[in-house]
Amino acid sequence: METLSPGEVIAVPASLSVSLNLNFGELPVGVPSAYAAGPGFLYEYGGGGTSSVQVAWIGLRLTPLGAYRLMGVSLADVAGHVVDLAEVFGTSGRVLAERCQAARSHRERFALVDAFLLSRSAQGLWPSAEVVRSWQLLSRSAGRARIAELAADVGWSGDHLGRVFRRQMGLPPKSAARLMRLMSLLACVDAERKRWPELAADHGYSDQSHFIREMREFTGLTPSEYLCRLRPCGCLGSAQGPPGRSGRSARDASDSFKTEEAVRS
Repeated sequence: METLSPGEVIAVPASLSVSLNLNFGELPVGVPSAYAAGPGFLYEYGGGGTSSVQVAWIGLRLTPLGAYRLMGVSLADVAGHVVDLAEVFGTSGRVLAERCQAARSHRERFALVDAFLLSRSAQGLWPSAEVVRSWQLLSRSAGRARIAELAADVGWSGDHLGRVFRRQMGLPPKSAARLMRLMSLLACVDAERKRWPELAADHGYSDQSHFIREMREFTGLTPSEYLCRLRPCGCLGSAQGPPGRSGRSARDASDSFKTEEAVRS
């Protein structure tokens, strides 16, 4: 549960996962009461009006492999969108949202969600073995594997892999690789950013502008802004809100650095 002040905006950075969120508190501005957020999508929600909003969610983060099985639809249809749960799951999605809102306890809500997931999983689709293999190889390399190598490994052409991968995982292989690389880097960065040049080079960023472009696309922020606004849940608070884990304000931070690769050259 969280309290949003009037006008406060929470940003959810792009992710490889598919989010399923069911609200049983007050409804924030910008999202339906129950929704799915596709992979690779940066979106926002916030408080509105003149009073605070008490927001309470049950949130699930599904891997694309799991989401494809549960949803039974092309993940390309939900990528880049926030979609009402009823549009994804039909009547069963609407009923789940209504029952979670009416439930009197977390235990009851969790039981409803568990039963729903088990039912959907029993009748869902399996992603192709070739896509599963490509996803695993891409994940192990933190997004550094070449798409042509993935296609050759599974015996498909690059174009065919791209089409099927996007349909079942929601993102083209190259976009998934870029996001994997950025997420891998952000999982390693220290609060004072002392290792950023080394990490940027280790993760294949050619220079400062390359890294910052990727940050802006997937988080909406520069690296220093991201660290200042990052919350423990992984969401990003408003600029006027309290600082995140770094304890520093954006004004005290700098995005100027050179990668180790650039220093050596």
